[in-house]
Amino acid sequence: MDKMVVVIPAYNEEKNILKVLNDLNSLNVDSIVVDDGSLDGTKFVIENYIKNNTAKNKIYPIFKNKNEGKSKALEDGTKLALKQGYKYIVYMDGDYQHKPSDIPKMFKTLEKTNADAVFGIRRYNYIPFYRQISNFLASMLMSLIISIYSKKIYFFRDIQSGFRIIKSDFLNNVYFGEGYSVEHLIALQLAKKNAKIVEEYIKIEYHPDATSHITTKKIFDVMKEVAKFVLIKKQ
Repeated sequence: MDKMVVVIPAYNEEKNILKVLNDLNSLNVDSIVVDDGSLDGTKFVIENYIKNNTAKNKIYPIFKNKNEGKSKALEDGTKLALKQGYKYIVYMDGDYQHKPSDIPKMFKTLEKTNADAVFGIRRYNYIPFYRQISNFLASMLMSLIISIYSKKIYFFRDIQSGFRIIKSDFLNNVYFGEGYSVEHLIALQLAKKNAKIVEEYIKIEYHPDATSHITTKKIFDVMKEVAKFVLIKKQ
């Protein structure tokens, strides 16, 4: 995994980002941490960790002056990862709901299946019931849309999972969209490029220090962004 880097968007994650970085340290995996204009002490925690980090893994920080949203954070992190020449890019959240310890298992699945991307699947028994319903419906709908768009059958069990490993060759000139549509838009574009996408189960922890930024309005915004991409930005 020496050609791998983890891109981590972080907004007000002073209570969580240290645990993410420590776990990645133990795995000796490089990371790009994008502090998306946090209003708490996230920047200080990252700076202090880098200053005192004695591990071999590299940590590239990106500090934004204002909050620009998850899509933009992932876009900026991806551009830096591509510039640095990494072969594999991992996406995971900075709130420690995703566990870095799953990365080796996901990467093994990627190699074993000779895939171009592996998407994490959260087990439903660990997801709040209202999210199970919305996630199931979104996954079914997006599987249909992606299959029609790419003219190839794709079936996703957890399209909204942000924990993924993708070969960097498929991420050149990708449109990241706005807000929380990024997972859906990346899946659309990977499928259009005939990427082989597999899935692997991951751990998920909805702990008290993790704050969800998803609202009903944002869900509708995601739907509009996907429709806009398919109908207007179709490649």
